[in-house]
Amino acid sequence: MKKRPTIRDVARLSGVSDTTVSLAYMQGSRISKETRQRVLKIAKSLNYFPNHLARDLRYGQSKTIGFVATDITDPFYSRMIRSAERISLKLGYNILFAEHNWKPEREIEIITNLIGNRARGLIMCFSEKTTESLKLIKQSNLPLIAVDTIPTFYSGPYVINDLVEAGRMAAEHLVDVGCKHLIFFNGDVSMAQFSSFQFMLKGFRDFLRSKRIPLNSSSVVNAGFDIEGGVKGFNYLVDSGKSFDGIFCVNDLCAIGAMEAAEKKGYKTGKNLAIMGIDNIELSGISRISLTSIDQPYDEIIKMATEALIESIKLDKSCTIKEKLKPVLVVRDSTKLEKSK
Repeated sequence: MKKRPTIRDVARLSGVSDTTVSLAYMQGSRISKETRQRVLKIAKSLNYFPNHLARDLRYGQSKTIGFVATDITDPFYSRMIRSAERISLKLGYNILFAEHNWKPEREIEIITNLIGNRARGLIMCFSEKTTESLKLIKQSNLPLIAVDTIPTFYSGPYVINDLVEAGRMAAEHLVDVGCKHLIFFNGDVSMAQFSSFQFMLKGFRDFLRSKRIPLNSSSVVNAGFDIEGGVKGFNYLVDSGKSFDGIFCVNDLCAIGAMEAAEKKGYKTGKNLAIMGIDNIELSGISRISLTSIDQPYDEIIKMATEALIESIKLDKSCTIKEKLKPVLVVRDSTKLEKSK
């Protein structure tokens, strides 16, 4: 097997020190433009790639930040990840992604590994099932910004969606199109108390209360946050015998599942039943689905969070950002009821 070229090979052929080779890969370093170009040209001819971890250990700091998401297969989080990567690379930082999939032990493991690999800061979606990871972050003095939502035990910097407003907006829209018997599809039993869902439920319930429209406990169904959850939630609702003509789901995937189950049960979404979700994922805009949804400004959330985190790292100062961004209602066919025309 051919031996991989080392930094010493590049240094020897370039007539410079190992340190100069390292500096050639660092923008704004003290070496001349001519020296950098010569070193990089020789490195390319040798198919040499720098060991960034070794360089970070040598200089005592890294150019890596961590992004901890809940579920990278969820379209909402995958979009956030792509945006975070694009922005961090533009600002000269690498980004490591990991998902805890709502498992507290996995969240702790991820945080421990990121600290051990000398991450300079974290963008975090909490599982909200443990406080241990937050304790580890505080002990390590890592800059941290929470995104998407914030648990009750967290009081630090954040850039999040105004989910109370999203819930209020959903209730108002369903009432405006003529719905009188409204249902809220929550997360499943294990996730029903997740702060995102509770914020949405609060906004939803508060608006209905202001209009003197009841929303009792039987009107809140533990469905889930995927298509299967929406199907199960809808079937449970039908079997319960409860009257309903409008459903707000905790995300678009759940809503799409509810639409699928409704069709099989003989309901006509957008005619005698209104269903809507939140996230405005790409799938929701497909004409065959045409799901009314609440768009969350994920690009702006990640842009603000990533830029604020990297600025705090570069300036070695505390991050103090606390921003709550407004959602936007996107109306499609799934809530255009015949009786509202």
